[in-house]
Amino acid sequence: MTVKPPAEEVSQQLEQSRVLGIARLGHARLVVEAAAAAVAAGLRAVEVPYTVPDAGRAIAELRAGLPAAVLVGAGTVRHTAHLEDALASGADFVVAPGLDERLAEAALAAGVLFIPGVYTASEVERALDLGFGLLKLFPALPAGPEYLAALLQPFPEARFVPTGGVGPKNAGAFLRRGAVALGMGSSIFPARRVESEGAQVVASLAEAALAAAAPKAA
Repeated sequence: MTVKPPAEEVSQQLEQSRVLGIARLGHARLVVEAAAAAVAAGLRAVEVPYTVPDAGRAIAELRAGLPAAVLVGAGTVRHTAHLEDALASGADFVVAPGLDERLAEAALAAGVLFIPGVYTASEVERALDLGFGLLKLFPALPAGPEYLAALLQPFPEARFVPTGGVGPKNAGAFLRRGAVALGMGSSIFPARRVESEGAQVVASLAEAALAAAAPKAA
């Protein structure tokens, strides 16, 4: 039986990875193949959204097949049924598009890293009060990096993962404004290209994303 690391340890690992690749593709098999190709190219954190049919199976296959150093999480978790399925599938972390307090409390009770989606100052404040420090800023665009920086003024303890419209072109700007990691979906996993060209198309895209998010020399 594999013992899962505590939520804070997973949080630190996710932040160190700097890029969370969101594999929102048409079916579970394609997610598994594309995620494996992205990991082979260097990606160290993958999210499988529950908009993918049979997402739990994809999570389970990736968790069983990828090294332990690679995080495999569940995304677009909106219901307790999603949470329960994600936990049963071995997800290392859970990401929600919004701040559902009942879902958040269930995740806390389960001991899994839960990353709620926030956008307004009120949502950030409530998430912090509930005990969540790592927050998904969603959607990151059109508000952009300056909005992220503005939110950090009253909430310097918040650790934001901007998601939605984030890619290599604006990665540096978000990181300079205080993001601790970046959620990237179509910039790494473009659904139409993956379906037409095959899973290997994501390898060069993952490399570009990681290069854009890499720490810059002083």
